[in-house]
Amino acid sequence: MANEIQLPQEQAFQVADGFAQLSARILDYRVTHREALSSPERASLEEAEDHLDHLVVLFRSYGIRLIGAGAADAAAEITAAISRAKATIEKVDKIKKAISTAAAIVDLAVAVFAKDPKAVLAAAKAIKGDQA
Repeated sequence: MANEIQLPQEQAFQVADGFAQLSARILDYRVTHREALSSPERASLEEAEDHLDHLVVLFRSYGIRLIGAGAADAAAEITAAISRAKATIEKVDKIKKAISTAAAIVDLAVAVFAKDPKAVLAAAKAIKGDQA
């Protein structure tokens, strides 16, 4: 199909089904009226059937390729969404760590102002633990 017609997948399958039905009707006519048809007429009808069957294969193949392209696009979108989600989770984790560190610094400042050596030591350990 060098100059391929651009159809949505649904239409491609509808066209293929239409050709398949037409081919089946020609076959039915050819078999039902075989006695009344001349040899060239039977050959011509059989050739038309073959041509229609070929078109059925082409249009179904085209529809399948569209489905495949759609699946590939969907997979790419999912991969991109996963990457964005991972980046967001990393940012949230950094923010949580920053908030935890800030809270530990506030605890240290309170302990220093309270002149409580045990609280200063505990707050300093908490800050060091947040940095790990």
